[in-house]
Amino acid sequence: MTAGHEELCSGDHHRPTMVQESVEDFKAELYQMQNARRAIVQAIISKGIPNESDTGILRNTLAILEDSRTNADSQRLIMSGARSIPINIRDEIIGLKKDIVYLDKLSGESGEFRATEFNSVQLSEILAPYHPVSENRFYEEVEKVVIFLNHFIDKSLPIKPIFITDWDGTMKNYCSQYATNLQPVYSAIGMSEFASRFTRLSAVLTAGPLGIDPTRKNYSPHNREPGIVELTSLPIKSGPITFSGSWGREWMLNGKRVVYDDGIPDEGFDALGRLNDEMTTVLDTDEYSQFKLVGSGVQKKVDRLTLGVQTVFNQVDSDLSAKYQEAVKERMHRVDPSQQILVFETATALEVEVCVHSGTGIVWNKANGIERLLEATKTDLKEGRVLIAGDTRSDIPMVEYSLKENPEGTFALFVGQDAELDKRVRELVGDDSRVCYIACPDVFHAGLATFLSNQDQLD
Repeated sequence: MTAGHEELCSGDHHRPTMVQESVEDFKAELYQMQNARRAIVQAIISKGIPNESDTGILRNTLAILEDSRTNADSQRLIMSGARSIPINIRDEIIGLKKDIVYLDKLSGESGEFRATEFNSVQLSEILAPYHPVSENRFYEEVEKVVIFLNHFIDKSLPIKPIFITDWDGTMKNYCSQYATNLQPVYSAIGMSEFASRFTRLSAVLTAGPLGIDPTRKNYSPHNREPGIVELTSLPIKSGPITFSGSWGREWMLNGKRVVYDDGIPDEGFDALGRLNDEMTTVLDTDEYSQFKLVGSGVQKKVDRLTLGVQTVFNQVDSDLSAKYQEAVKERMHRVDPSQQILVFETATALEVEVCVHSGTGIVWNKANGIERLLEATKTDLKEGRVLIAGDTRSDIPMVEYSLKENPEGTFALFVGQDAELDKRVRELVGDDSRVCYIACPDVFHAGLATFLSNQDQLD
């Protein structure tokens, strides 16, 4: 066990019992902490020194998450109305602990922050104990990532490559509730440095909503579900990575939200908005209030609502989940009694979707999102190389589109432990040297840190 791991495992669960917090207060507290993370990242990538008050917010938030309201199994009770909801916050706690160890190592024994040496920290030592298989497997996969990136980045080529990635499960571990699926500092640092130094375009293309910039004036996280811009710790408007939501139907371009709503009839927008209002009423009841923090919660996207019905830890009673889904269908009937506008679909075991019937019959996927990004940024996918990163079959259209445009220059990095998906990606690309398959996002971040450190030594 490394020293970093020992630090990560420390924690006091014997504090006095405290008053339970509401769902809204819990989320607001974490989003304030995420604003501090974003400020820390901005300071580091600008070769500055993070404000002690911001790093203090991380430590204070960790202390709160580990107080007596959280048990030894990382279960925390949150109040929603008169109902007490148990949620698992293991990912939030571990992410904070990793960040604190990372920042402490950046300061070194002297306590003097080494802003220009952030790639010298051995990130693998901090992250290896959390690999889903073993530490040995972690280091083997990190080496694979470094070899893969060395192959992908060819400085002899006249043009820098493009990097387009999925988010949840690819760049960030899945979490039991989307609303608190917060990106750590260490992953933002590597991604920002890689994007700014080695790519001409880097983008995050995620299925979740884009969200609203939490740094803007009068922003309030209460009574709304967050999007990727609230959950990331990367710079939003001036950073080197472009963000999207809703499979690329909405993008943050030049500091503004741009929406591509082709194929969605006006009555579809109206019905979706009214159903979203109906769901607010449903979630305000004690019976269904816990679904505010079950998986996706209720996410309003451009052409659908995504609703969490089960957690990754199977915490929701199956009968209650089924009853909740019937309540959703009943509200759909209120909004669309003729069933001509909205359709109920089971997306996964964890969530369902209410989609708007397309007026054109076109089924939007992530490849369409890439097309819109390239049009907006006037970028040619045929030039140079392209790296597509994902973790599920919904990311395959991005690989297929890139291969169609640039068959010899497309690389693919996939995350997970699905052997069939690995096989499918390799068959599509047709060259194993241009495919890398790893078990978890932290392997990529550690490999990226090693790659960047090696590049610093070469420069």
